[in-house]
Amino acid sequence: MTAAALLLFLALPGALHARLVHEGEDGFSECNDFFHQGSPPQGFTQQGSVKICQRYQGDKHYATLYSTEHKIPVYSAFRYQEDAGAAWAGWMVEPQVDDSKSSLDEVNKGSDVTEKVPTLGTNQALEEDYASTDYQPGALYHRAPPALTSAVPLTPEFKEKWAADVDLFIKEKLLPHCENGENLHLLAGAVPSDTKINDKVTVPEYVWLAACCNIPDAWSLGVIKRTDNVDGLETVPVEELENQLAGVKLFSNQCGGGTVHPELRSSSEASTQTEEEPPVTTPGAFTRFFQFIFSVIYEIIKNVLCLVWFLFKQVCNLVFGRLYWIWTALTTYIYALGKVLLNIPCDVLRVFANILCGFVRVLNNALSVVCLILRLPTRFLCDMASFPYYTICAIPDVGIDILSGVWGVFMLGFSAIFGTFGGSFSVASFAGSSVFQRFIGQSEGYEN
Repeated sequence: MTAAALLLFLALPGALHARLVHEGEDGFSECNDFFHQGSPPQGFTQQGSVKICQRYQGDKHYATLYSTEHKIPVYSAFRYQEDAGAAWAGWMVEPQVDDSKSSLDEVNKGSDVTEKVPTLGTNQALEEDYASTDYQPGALYHRAPPALTSAVPLTPEFKEKWAADVDLFIKEKLLPHCENGENLHLLAGAVPSDTKINDKVTVPEYVWLAACCNIPDAWSLGVIKRTDNVDGLETVPVEELENQLAGVKLFSNQCGGGTVHPELRSSSEASTQTEEEPPVTTPGAFTRFFQFIFSVIYEIIKNVLCLVWFLFKQVCNLVFGRLYWIWTALTTYIYALGKVLLNIPCDVLRVFANILCGFVRVLNNALSVVCLILRLPTRFLCDMASFPYYTICAIPDVGIDILSGVWGVFMLGFSAIFGTFGGSFSVASFAGSSVFQRFIGQSEGYEN
């Protein structure tokens, strides 16, 4: 039953939905094989970090321990592959980092999942978080597919130089001493600083890369590049890198028991042989006693001086810190006071302007009332004064109208008399003509 379940587990990798690996799962789930001997690093204690098995289109690509506090990866684990970054196009986001219950169990374009995951960007960085800044999302390992969960804020110059340094480091330091590049395990990470962009994404203090090769002999090597030194690249043993990372263990069994890179080992042996070439004389007991006394005194003086230097630095830091705080507080107070003092004349002028405008409005209203009161009797007096003028001037017009009426009546009577006379004459003329025609026998012609 267990064997069948295991076969089903191996046969259906695309059906897994544990892209955001939960606490109950072992390591990074199916992405454990990106680590040396399947064992993730030990000792990283970042608060609010999540384990991600980065998958796309059913294939696993690398594993990431992501800090939701700083919005940058703590580290990502890779297996060396040539041109692995061509698998995806553009920066991707991991929806389950912001919504662990989301059914989107693989990386996606941020614009494609904004509506499906309303809380997108709460626990992880998005492309818009880099807007209006001097930083760009830079991949810890640029040959891996580009996901924002494995990218950190870098300046364009540093981003380009880091990619070139990693390529040169792998090509010249790692691959010539590792027979099969597929057995080259890479860990890339970032250490956060106190700087954030847009008050959200933390800029790293330095980035690092650690390599472990199993064939032919297990060895390891690391590099460190600080963000304040674009041209610098420090090659260190993994053990020293682990000490700088606060005592973490990057590789299982220290990748061959802590064996360093062949070049470092050969250079160390050469330096040891060079130191052993001069003849060594055995000092006597008296000389060894004085050497012991001198060593004790030297160590005491050195420790005292170190203590004094430490105390001096602490005092300087305290004094300069307080002075800086006082200077900042003083400049802030002067700035605020100057701003208030400059605002006083403006406020006074604004008050006087408001008073003047109010007085003008009151005067305007008073004049309007006075005009309203005076308009009624003034109009009445004007009408009374103009009455005689209009009355006298109307007499000629009235006389003319009366004469016109009398003349019209006269002409009307004249027209009536003249019309009556003319009508009577016409009737008499017609009657006489009819009688005359009857007497002379022309009545028929008249009728026709």
